[in-house]
Amino acid sequence: MKILLIHSQDVEVIKNKEATSNPQEFAEDYIKMEGLVLVCYVSVEDQDTYDTDLIAKQGAEEIETAILQITGFPEQVNQKNEEIREFNKKIEKGEIKGKSRKLTELIKERSMYRVDKVLVYPWAHLSKFLSNEAAAMEVCPKIAKNLQEKGIEAKFSPFGWYKSFKINCLGHELAEMYRDVKLAIKPEEELKNSVFKLITVNGKEIDLNFDQNQKLLQPEEIKDKDFNSFLKSELGSRVVDKSIEPVHIKVMKDFELVDFDPNTDAGNFRWYTKGVIMKNLIKNYIEDRLIDFGAILVDTPVMYTVKNKKLTAQTARFPARSYWVESGKDRYLLRYASDFLLFDLFSQMNLKPQYLPLRAYEYEQYAFRREQEGELSGLRRLRGFIMPDMHTLCKDLNSSIEEFKKQYELIKNLENDLGIKSYVIFRATQEFYKENKDWIIDLIKTEKNPALLELWDDRYYYYILKFERNVVSAQGKSATLATNQIDVESSLEYMRDTDGVERQKYNISFTDTDGQLKHPIILHNSPTGAIERVLWGLIESSIRNKDKLVPGFKTWLSPVQVRIITVSDDQNEYAEKILDIINGEEFRADFDDREETVGKKIRQSEIEWIPYTIILGKMEQQNQTISIRKRLIGEPFGPKKQTSKQINNEKLDKLLEMLEDDTRSFPKYKLPKPFRKFSTKVYFRK
Repeated sequence: MKILLIHSQDVEVIKNKEATSNPQEFAEDYIKMEGLVLVCYVSVEDQDTYDTDLIAKQGAEEIETAILQITGFPEQVNQKNEEIREFNKKIEKGEIKGKSRKLTELIKERSMYRVDKVLVYPWAHLSKFLSNEAAAMEVCPKIAKNLQEKGIEAKFSPFGWYKSFKINCLGHELAEMYRDVKLAIKPEEELKNSVFKLITVNGKEIDLNFDQNQKLLQPEEIKDKDFNSFLKSELGSRVVDKSIEPVHIKVMKDFELVDFDPNTDAGNFRWYTKGVIMKNLIKNYIEDRLIDFGAILVDTPVMYTVKNKKLTAQTARFPARSYWVESGKDRYLLRYASDFLLFDLFSQMNLKPQYLPLRAYEYEQYAFRREQEGELSGLRRLRGFIMPDMHTLCKDLNSSIEEFKKQYELIKNLENDLGIKSYVIFRATQEFYKENKDWIIDLIKTEKNPALLELWDDRYYYYILKFERNVVSAQGKSATLATNQIDVESSLEYMRDTDGVERQKYNISFTDTDGQLKHPIILHNSPTGAIERVLWGLIESSIRNKDKLVPGFKTWLSPVQVRIITVSDDQNEYAEKILDIINGEEFRADFDDREETVGKKIRQSEIEWIPYTIILGKMEQQNQTISIRKRLIGEPFGPKKQTSKQINNEKLDKLLEMLEDDTRSFPKYKLPKPFRKFSTKVYFRK
């Protein structure tokens, strides 16, 4: 909904002739409102007629806010002038330096900054994307009624008529205003009254307590520094100190993985060659694992219409996150999750009980969420991202629980393979936890760390259980990677909100073997979290633990797996031969052919976290062998802070065996030829 607000001295409207085949019934031919009138020109858009009561309520609230702005403006100016007077006094007394400031004067008399009445006027010219539904004409009368119920004298002008009108804009500071009101389905505000507990690896429940300022009191039973940082982040302030740049930003730039792009909306990134290699390796790895797990593959469009009420019902819960795309006379939303079109697809399918559990995997490239400017934080929180997503239709609640247990292990194995250490959170309703406590605790017992448990009095969204795996950054801030949720709402035909309104859902159904029509339970599983956040977690975790564990990416995921170094140019021909063999086996190797010392080349390999560095000298050339430095990635440092294990005078086959052991069952990916030698390597950053 678009609203143009004009503060006018008196208003006259004359109804002339029908403009549509079905104009709004309106007995008066003439509307005259004397005094200070706020005229609200309203364009009702395509999405708004999903719920005319709701959009009318939101419109009335915006108008009421505008009235308060107008009436409160003189006092606001007065307060500002008091501050200016105090400032000028300090200058006169020599307490501060600077120039005196001028007081602000109101354009109109103070008495003109009030609103006696409101006229709500349908005005099609504010938007190209108007609703064509008959319900659109209900909105202006409902806005007027809402205002009347708030004690504001209000009228509406009829919809579907040619009219002439007279307004006299007052021309003061707030005499002309504009509002863009996005349909927002917000259940009545509920205090979650969450209860927080810890579940130890032995299955013991520990109540978490807070002081009078709601600050977490650290439990004495937990000695692990990293886990306490995780608790503090989750249950304390989630705000990241903006004055400290997240450590992953420097690494992602220096390694030439991914970078900011000044030519696009903030929070959308450019990927360099080595970053693309990592991104595609993760993509192929997840897809392989989920196919083995039994998932089918789907790919839905990146944008969707707001005219489908099934989609609107879910989209309108997050209106501020939306990116809009215009196409001719229509507009579309860029998706921020795969649920919308996938669930609509499910609702059109002839689902059969033998399909269930039906696991559908989609690699969302891309999803978009227009996060607030201050919330953006490198790869941790951004606006355009890649989200591997699996949704599973389960026959009933019991089968969804059994599937959830299997997917719990799937997620844990995926994160182990990626080399990410995470902490577990379960969030559930009190009732669900009471009935399912035993198996939830059994899952937690398989972890090496305690788990955080949050319990709600009632379900306040679509899920009754939510599971998360969170990573702690170098700054000690927690962020979610993988998640899984048990959704008991989305598949239904309708759902009654907390405000008592019945809202359309996706109506996903199947006929069971007993002949009964049933709605499946849906698991929402992001098996690793967004690809960007995976990279964030890998880098931040490495830097966080850099004083006790050797930083780096696992061999299968490293953009360059092998660095070849020669002692002198005499070994260059031998080095290129080995380079061709390694890359021919589809391992990623490069050759540092610079005229630098061996020590400097080794240092560069260390800086880049290269898993294997092989050194070729005169002896290796004569013996047709290699010397290997194997980086101890993710392991404690060796004696004297050594980062590598040295293996001398080995045949090349030994290295190939080690690489095969490190990468067995993981996808392979070729290193582009220009990146195989430093002399031909392409650099993106100056």
